[in-house]
Amino acid sequence: MYFIFVILIFVEIVKLFEVNKIEENTIVYEKIPSLRGKIYDCDNQLLATSLPLYLAYFDVDFFKRLYNPSYDFDIKLLESRFNVKIDFNKRFVKLGESFDINVLKQKIPVELRKFVNISINEKRLRLENFGLEQIIGIVRDGKGINGVEKSFNEILSKKQDGEINLKVSGGVTKEASIIQYIPPINGQSIVLSIDTDIQKILYEIAFNSKINYHAENVGIILMETKTGKIRALVTTNNWPDYFMGYIEPGSAMKPMFYSAALDLGVITEDSTFVCKGYIYPDSELDIKISDIHPHGLLDLKEAISESCNVAAVLTSKRIVEEYNNETLYNIFKTFGFGEKTGIELPNEIEGVLNSPDKWSKIEWAYLPIGYSIGVTPLQLITAFNSIFNDGILIKPTLIENSTPKKYRVMSSNTAAKMKKFLKDVVEHGTGIFAKIPGMDIYGKTGTSEIPGKEGSYIMTFEGNFSLNSIDYTALVWVTNPEGYSLSSYVAAPIFRQVVLKLKEYYSEDNRMIYVTPGLVPNIVGWNIRQVFALEKYFKVKIVGKGLYVKKQFPEPGSFNDEIVVYLGE
Repeated sequence: MYFIFVILIFVEIVKLFEVNKIEENTIVYEKIPSLRGKIYDCDNQLLATSLPLYLAYFDVDFFKRLYNPSYDFDIKLLESRFNVKIDFNKRFVKLGESFDINVLKQKIPVELRKFVNISINEKRLRLENFGLEQIIGIVRDGKGINGVEKSFNEILSKKQDGEINLKVSGGVTKEASIIQYIPPINGQSIVLSIDTDIQKILYEIAFNSKINYHAENVGIILMETKTGKIRALVTTNNWPDYFMGYIEPGSAMKPMFYSAALDLGVITEDSTFVCKGYIYPDSELDIKISDIHPHGLLDLKEAISESCNVAAVLTSKRIVEEYNNETLYNIFKTFGFGEKTGIELPNEIEGVLNSPDKWSKIEWAYLPIGYSIGVTPLQLITAFNSIFNDGILIKPTLIENSTPKKYRVMSSNTAAKMKKFLKDVVEHGTGIFAKIPGMDIYGKTGTSEIPGKEGSYIMTFEGNFSLNSIDYTALVWVTNPEGYSLSSYVAAPIFRQVVLKLKEYYSEDNRMIYVTPGLVPNIVGWNIRQVFALEKYFKVKIVGKGLYVKKQFPEPGSFNDEIVVYLGE
């Protein structure tokens, strides 16, 4: 459709604005700009597209050859309609631009049409709400400079401009006819795994939570457990800290650490620990690692449920004594810490995981409780997700049809045990404020003090749940909520809100509408209620009977003020 549309526009341009300046039997060669590929979300909602943009220029030199510049030949009318001032010292003066050539045509007085040149350029549009702009990125001078626009620049980039050759014929009344047409080759389109509806829901939760808890920042990631597809990436920061910033995860690290310890055999499901409320990792150093209170005698399930630091340090000590520091280091390396996840976004950081030769004397004691390590939120959710994917770590992806890399990081038996422990965290432990009656919720809290900022904390809750027979893993992180020192009272309730809002969304046909006026969305599959909502933006003509849209005209991404909707069952 774009090709046919461009042909008609070029013929019209030549006829209306160029033909009177061209001698008979002259061949006019015009370039047809190709367009950058489109970006869709997982439901084929349009996130970014390029449209032909029509630019009108007044040919000052041509006008001066026929008329004295002081001659008021509809110049004032032209200036007022375009809200510009014609500078007769310039070769050309830009009058204006529009996606609709008729908008420009109607502003040009008939007597001045032969002095106006119309050209076609490309304009990139994107959805800039709900944090999507950080994911999509921007295009400058035809090149993606960040986001997926940069990561997939080669695929999205326009490939080859087209050409239309027109022959001018006739006497007084001249005509332009096509003698050759070479269509442009546009860039390829990509489909992201992001669900725009879910992105909006979680974005609103994050911003409301930031206000409610007087926090510096709130972030949320939602991952499809079995596929690694990222359905939402949200942060209230104005930069994508979910893969370009790192945090000390605190006790959110413990599920992965204990899983490795189980597979190594240094602990079992029946292992017990004695917690006095503190532990000195090294008898020669006056450094104490504390818990909120003494836990007394507890088994592994209770150690995880109560997030006991002493138990984690004792377990780490066994690993170092029975194996070595290198083995402990490799546990964290195996789960992907200290290296990029490979998410399809530019400038991802590796985080911080020092090699054993750079460790302090008690580094081994801090790592299992989530200190002395810097992880990106995306690394953390990827590692945690492996527990619910039968022990297989699957790399995160933003592309709907991709096949991410995956590898086993723990045995199936250990994954099943850890999953059981993490359910108890929510049922009876530190994650109880994430509990939802009638739903199986699994999770782990994490709290770490921000280095150099006493009384300031990073709070996390990582969890898993199922909706519509699909398993999801989610991560919530909150930076420095005012008046709180435990994630149990901040991140866990936010996680609960995430699940409840998604449950509500999936229980109804709540597809949201994201429309740029004049830019035709993809409405196939929409219900009749949603179609009626389009009447705020378009003239809607309905054809046939039924409850859902089976076809539409024009195609998504077109620029039009009218949509024909074909209904069916």
